[in-house]
Amino acid sequence: MRVALHPAAFVRARVPAMLQRSVQHALGAVHAPFFTVREPDVLVVTLQEIEWMRLAARFASAAVERGLRLISIDEAPPDPAFVNRLARVVAAAGVPASTFPAFYRDHLVVPAEYAQRCLDAVLQLGNET
Repeated sequence: MRVALHPAAFVRARVPAMLQRSVQHALGAVHAPFFTVREPDVLVVTLQEIEWMRLAARFASAAVERGLRLISIDEAPPDPAFVNRLARVVAAAGVPASTFPAFYRDHLVVPAEYAQRCLDAVLQLGNET
């Protein structure tokens, strides 16, 4: 299992749901990793801060949370419960994190001040598997 902390800062933008089509169109030009989650009244977009800065003027009504970091896990064990175990281990370490499972790697988005603690917890999990 390989674990990497991306060097770039990330943001989480909560864009009103009525702008979903505009957000989807704008995200077509984003080349860095990004994640979207649809909630009842908002579309939550997590992406590199530098990418958000290019889009921010178009979505002035978005509530933005800054100071996030992305941790990616490659070559995770082929265990369907791995993401659940990952979330539990990180939470037990006192790290507020969002998990984003994907086909070839899993991701965690955490506040920057918790990045090292999160890395340590993930690496410990890797040593146990």
